[in-house]
Amino acid sequence: MRIIHYIPRTDTANTSVTEYVNCLVRSTARVAETYVITQKDLGSGAIMVRSRFLRKLKELQPDIVHVHAAWDSTAALIEHAARTHGYYTIVSVHGALAPEVMELAFFKHKLPRIIGYEFQMVRNCSAVVAVSEDDAKQVKQLGWKKRIITIPHPSLKLTNDDETQELIMSIYRQVLDTNYMARITDDEIKFIQECVRMALWPDDTQDKTEIKTEGLSFRRIYIYAHDNVITDLLMNGAQKLGIQMPTRPDVSAMPRFKVKQKHNTDINSYQKLNDAISAVIPGTKIEIGRTPAGATTYRTLCDVFQTLRFNDYDEDQFAEIIKKKGIGKFTARLLYQMQQLFGLELGYMPILPKK
Repeated sequence: MRIIHYIPRTDTANTSVTEYVNCLVRSTARVAETYVITQKDLGSGAIMVRSRFLRKLKELQPDIVHVHAAWDSTAALIEHAARTHGYYTIVSVHGALAPEVMELAFFKHKLPRIIGYEFQMVRNCSAVVAVSEDDAKQVKQLGWKKRIITIPHPSLKLTNDDETQELIMSIYRQVLDTNYMARITDDEIKFIQECVRMALWPDDTQDKTEIKTEGLSFRRIYIYAHDNVITDLLMNGAQKLGIQMPTRPDVSAMPRFKVKQKHNTDINSYQKLNDAISAVIPGTKIEIGRTPAGATTYRTLCDVFQTLRFNDYDEDQFAEIIKKKGIGKFTARLLYQMQQLFGLELGYMPILPKK
């Protein structure tokens, strides 16, 4: 894992904050590739700061950008630049959103900054780190952010670097595991598809193509398989292909943030397709699953494929029902997917596939 800590400046007047930041940086440096960037490294002026920081991002390609600041326009600029270029950002506010701090020169200094950048930085980052339970409670009461994690100041809880290291790395992993779909690669998706395709056929008649496993993140692969209810198919297919899979983590026990479910326009069409299948293959019902993000699960598509490929039914009757239900185009697209992913033959399609 590669981490960038952005620290605007060392506050010599507040040794407690400096000690806490140093502890966090030390803790990540022990187990991850860690870089510290300060405002001095980036120069002055918004254009120069942004330009230099984007060059750093391109050079280092971090997994996480951890910003240690509040009420600092440059820190907000850094967070925005990282986030809008596809990097995950975490913000440590170091108690600066407490009521007593907010009230200091509120109308003169705080309100303009809230409107200008502070609210957006806290609202849009992947997670906010609080220094204590009280600090977390105060941030939560603002209503700006739900993803708030507490890493106690060592002097408050008498924690050592080992404990702090485990806490902060668990937050980084939680952010990455929650957003795994944004980082999953084409090779990882292809690996999953090949394993599932092999598992879906009842014998070994399918061609066993050699699949490369170098450079794949099996952590992401296992999370994807769990969310799409295809872990058993993944493992079965890998075994048929002779692939030695690494130890599978307990994905259900992984701490992940709750994600907002997107509206799924296909659910209604899947339900109509399910009714059509039940009409021509009595007693058959496809379970229409949804991932945490709201998408239809890969398992649903697999079940539809197995039902249409390995059952005898009246295809003309099925095509007529599909037409009456108004899901002809939807089914044609689904059949095209099954043709590409699983090798469904044209002779087993009640209607012609459509890309």
